[in-house]
Amino acid sequence: MNNAPNLETGSKPQQYCAVDVTHTEIKLTQLAKRIVCLTATGLDILVELGLEPVGYLSQGIASRPEFYGESSQQFMSVGSWMMPNFSAIQNTQPDLIIGWVFPHRFYRWWWRNTAPIYLMGGSGFDATLRRLRDIAQLTGRMAEAEAAIMRIEAKIQAYRLAIPEHERKIVLMMGGSTLNCLSQKFIIETDAGTFGSVIKQLAQYPWSEPMTKNHEPGFTSLSLKEILQVNPDIIFVQTYPPSPVPLSQQLAKNPLWRQLKSVQNHQVYEVDQFWHSGNGTRMLGLILDQLMPMVYPQLILS
Repeated sequence: MNNAPNLETGSKPQQYCAVDVTHTEIKLTQLAKRIVCLTATGLDILVELGLEPVGYLSQGIASRPEFYGESSQQFMSVGSWMMPNFSAIQNTQPDLIIGWVFPHRFYRWWWRNTAPIYLMGGSGFDATLRRLRDIAQLTGRMAEAEAAIMRIEAKIQAYRLAIPEHERKIVLMMGGSTLNCLSQKFIIETDAGTFGSVIKQLAQYPWSEPMTKNHEPGFTSLSLKEILQVNPDIIFVQTYPPSPVPLSQQLAKNPLWRQLKSVQNHQVYEVDQFWHSGNGTRMLGLILDQLMPMVYPQLILS
């Protein structure tokens, strides 16, 4: 008697699925191997999964030693974040395109015959982990994803245990350009932002998400007067284009700025925009390792 299972003819091939931030279901009949990446966050994910893109941005973080270094020179340039090169992307013959909801949702129709596009968006630590797991599902790298998650969670926990509750400082991450100096409103990452959602576990981070909906998730705008009402112990500043002069220097003569105790105590640090150019687990680890010793100089982790 033949006990072999009876396999139905015409059975559906296995599918690898994920739902992106636009609630679009991405379905692949085979694991994605050739991936075009249009965001720093997507590149962060690929590094954590042990993958390399076949196409990446003409300018970005790929060449940084924390990511691909010199080996990134072999990646095909597929244009910029705002203006992808459609022909170059098609020439890579991708299995999957990783983009950000803005601006790449507007291009989804144009890529419909090239490859599925997974669009990322949102902010916060949970969103970071969800994106990583989604791309892992589409590439067959779930073990690598879970290992990366364990690393960042262990790092956060180690810092949390090393910092006594009563010693936690008030931290602010702000940014802006000359335009913000003119408007007197500065970009503040909230406690719902990717960095903010993590640092609030390790410091006092009283910068809440605004109630209104007409703002970018994870960010708000505050005046120096509003910042002074909280009066943070330490401020990290990012200077945005087109400013040629660091934002903290532009504010140096502002009376309200000079009243801040972080300014008076020389606890204002200009940070490289590289530190905040992605919302992935690798970038979060780099941010913590570079910023936490500034917040807590006495902190020593083996």
